[in-house]
Amino acid sequence: MIPLILSAIVGLAVSQITIRYWKKKYPSKVYLFERRIHHGEIGVLLLCIISMGKISPMLSSFVIGCGLGLMKDDLQDRSKWFKFQKKL
Repeated sequence: MIPLILSAIVGLAVSQITIRYWKKKYPSKVYLFERRIHHGEIGVLLLCIISMGKISPMLSSFVIGCGLGLMKDDLQDRSKWFKFQKKL
């Protein structure tokens, strides 16, 4: 049980480091096909993918930590998730 919790904590830390790096290097918003993509959406998708697959528990807990970290950092925009607003 402890290794799974540690794996989730590492996943959370990795997501926070990645977010910090991304915001410094690419301060503008991310668009795909001229639609706004939020990193909270990516976190939700990671959790959905993990829930459908047959993946080792250690890897699952790591990916869950990453997904939760992405969602946590973008909670203030959760009302905009999956709206895919067009680029102005």
